[in-house]
Formats: sequence, C-alpha cells, structure tokens
Amino acid sequence: MQIIIPLAGLGSRLRPLTYSTPKPLVTVAGKTVLGHVLDSLQGVP
Repeated sequence: MQIIIPLAGLGSRLRPLTYSTPKPLVTVAGKTVLGHVLDSLQGVP
C-alpha cells in the first residue's frame, strides 16, 4: 500500500509546542501525532 499523509501547515493552533517541534512529531497521549495516524492505518487494505 502507498499512502500520502497530509500533515502540512505551521501548526499554529498547537503553539507553543510547534515552535521547536514539527507538528507530526508533537507528543499527544504518549505518542507522536504521526504515530497515531500510522496506528489508525494498520489493517487498512
């Protein structure tokens, strides 16, 4: 499977977290945002 995960943008609503960390790498509930997205895609054909 090939996918595109749109995580573009400045993440202004997540400031001050996104001043030093890219939005996909911000930790939420013990995982990065990208980690949550990838976990939700497991099992998708």
